Amino acid sequence: CSGGRPLAQGSSAYTSSHSQRAAPATQAPAGMASPPRQQQAKLIFYHIPGDGDDAETPNAYPVLKPTGAPTVREVRSKFPLPGTYHFRFKMKWGESASSTVWMDVPNEDAQVPMFDGKIIAKVIRISWDNGAATDSAAP
Repeated sequence: CSGGRPLAQGSSAYTSSHSQRAAPATQAPAGMASPPRQQQAKLIFYHIPGDGDDAETPNAYPVLKPTGAPTVREVRSKFPLPGTYHFRFKMKWGESASSTVWMDVPNEDAQVPMFDGKIIAKVIRISWDNGAATDSAAP
């Protein structure tokens, strides 16, 4: 086994079964990246308190990601409703199992926090418009 790294075709560990599986990735035209890994759907559970949503029965939408938690930017870009929103993510805080907080994540490229293996967001609508929020748009 190669441990996930491609082996040279002249390598003694390279078998015909490996070459059949590896062939599509090695046949990419020069200068082109290998095909992406299979995407997995990460469900984002959310509720919008301003719409009367109940946190106990959240809505959900998928974000496709090959590995790891999605970033704030990915969660925001795939959000299914029009408008501008602020996202807060549920996470444990401290040693107690009942200690939770809603975390603001200002870095758009940071991975979102998880809570019990799930991504749970409280979403606050800033505007029905898709444009960036401005100080003049604030109530």
